[in-house]
Amino acid sequence: MIDEMSLVPLNAVFKVDHGNKFDLNKMSPPKPGHDAIAFVGRSGTRNGIATFVAPVVGSAAFSAGLITVALGGAALASFVQPKAFYTAQNIDVLTPLQAMSLDEKLFYCRCIEANRYRYSTFGREANRTLKGLLIPDRNSVPAWVDGITARSMMELSKDLLAASIS
Repeated sequence: MIDEMSLVPLNAVFKVDHGNKFDLNKMSPPKPGHDAIAFVGRSGTRNGIATFVAPVVGSAAFSAGLITVALGGAALASFVQPKAFYTAQNIDVLTPLQAMSLDEKLFYCRCIEANRYRYSTFGREANRTLKGLLIPDRNSVPAWVDGITARSMMELSKDLLAASIS
C-alpha cells in the first residue's frame, strides 16, 4: 500500500512549532476549582500527559486538537491532544495546514510513529529531522480512515452490550 502513496515532508502537511519547553518541577499545581492545563511530556502513554498544572501567566497554552510529537524519550510518540496543553522540553506541536478530521490526525500520528526505528533515546533524536520526515500527502490518506473512530466505537458498543447480556 505504501507504494501507492505519494509521500511528502511532514512540513508540507503540518506547521511544526517547538513546544513551550517548560520544566515540570517549575510548574504550579492547579488550585481546586480553577482551570487546569494538561502538561505533555515525552512519554508514550496517557497521550503524553504527565499531569495537570495551573495556567502560566503570560504563556498561552496550545489549543486542544493539535498533535504533539516527542522528539526524545519515547521518540516520535504522537498524540492528538484533547485539551489545552503546555509542553515539556523536546516536544514539537503540529498544526494542520488545512482543516483535518480527528480520524486523519490519528492516521498521521500512526504514520509518524512508524518511523520510531530511526531514532533512539540519548542517541539520534528527531529535533532536527522531524520537519522532513516523509508522510503520505493529503490525497494519499486511505478512504477507510474517514469515519474509522465512529465505526470502531459502534463495534465496541455492540461487543460490550453482547458481553453484558450473556
